[in-house]
Amino acid sequence: MPRPRRFAGPLPFTFDYEPETHAVIAIEAARAGWRPQLTAVTVARAAFFDGAPFGGVTPVLAAAFHTGNVDYHWKRGVRHAL
Repeated sequence: MPRPRRFAGPLPFTFDYEPETHAVIAIEAARAGWRPQLTAVTVARAAFFDGAPFGGVTPVLAAAFHTGNVDYHWKRGVRHAL
């Protein structure tokens, strides 16, 4: 089984628009001890692929992994004026 991707998982930033200041708030996540382990899964049905535009395609699972005991927190948001 191939090794899990080093940065598997959510992106390190999330963003929100703040209408009061017409700015974007960028919030960075930080994590330590991130050691994803590949795991085997069985997907009986993926309803997302039932309708348009993906109806009739055969999905291929790119990766499945498990993590545990991850030190994860959000840093203070930074305001970026538009």
